[in-house]
Amino acid sequence: MRSALPTLLLLTACAPTLTVNAADTPPMNLGGAAPDVVILSVAGRCGVPCAAPRDNWAYLGSRGTVDRVAREFQAAGLRVQAANYASSPAERFVSARTGTEQRGYAALLADLDALRAAWPGPDAPRIVLLGHSQGVVWLHQLTRDRPDVPFAAQIDLDGICLGWKTDFGPLVHATDPFSPLSACDPMTVAGRRVNAKDVVWPNVARGIEVQSKRLPRRGAATGFAVNYLFEVEGNVRLDGTTRALTRFISPREDHSAVTYPASDAMTWVAGQLRALTLDWAAQDARGPAGTASP
Repeated sequence: MRSALPTLLLLTACAPTLTVNAADTPPMNLGGAAPDVVILSVAGRCGVPCAAPRDNWAYLGSRGTVDRVAREFQAAGLRVQAANYASSPAERFVSARTGTEQRGYAALLADLDALRAAWPGPDAPRIVLLGHSQGVVWLHQLTRDRPDVPFAAQIDLDGICLGWKTDFGPLVHATDPFSPLSACDPMTVAGRRVNAKDVVWPNVARGIEVQSKRLPRRGAATGFAVNYLFEVEGNVRLDGTTRALTRFISPREDHSAVTYPASDAMTWVAGQLRALTLDWAAQDARGPAGTASP
């Protein structure tokens, strides 16, 4: 009689290993009234051990990172919806890590176009981008691919290009207008070479960047003492300036720890967003022409 052990081991190896938690932030609903803010989040590469991009999943919603951002807008009386995406060029795929359907960059592009069509003109919500690791790269690609779309804010959590071309080279075939495979290539900005993922495009009003620790240090609630993966280059505008860009380097949190809602990094991001909502309120009070509203 043939042993069932090999089959059992195979099934166990392919079984989902992570549980997805539902976010508190309402999902984007294009059939309803326009919210004040829409958060579009893209997670990064799956954590070791995993097989990327097959195992990638949209963990920023499950982890509470999106809710942490949404709460700052909600505290200011704003209605917020969110949509979450995995690091992949595909429209849809099933993550072997979670056993759930994931939506990638093609779905993000389609959703953004549908959002703009559903809520045009004065009804358009402010769009806030939130990315971690490879997700940062996808969102910088998004702002480059849609130069006509205004983005109110872009939040980068330790953007990393690790595995970019090896992960997605077999899956990306588009070359127009900008191939996603070039999203981690260097480009010339104000006379110096800058990684494309570090360029904040003109259609992004506000850039908020977090980088994880460089040196070994304990003390963070999550993560490890030694950080093996971290971003070092700061974001820059096309003119070489850092206009409307801010950056925080967490002295004690690793690449993953910066995403957790109670982290030092997300606490700093929350402070930046509180100040941003005050700026928005002042802009709205002045009206579209820059004059005081009645």
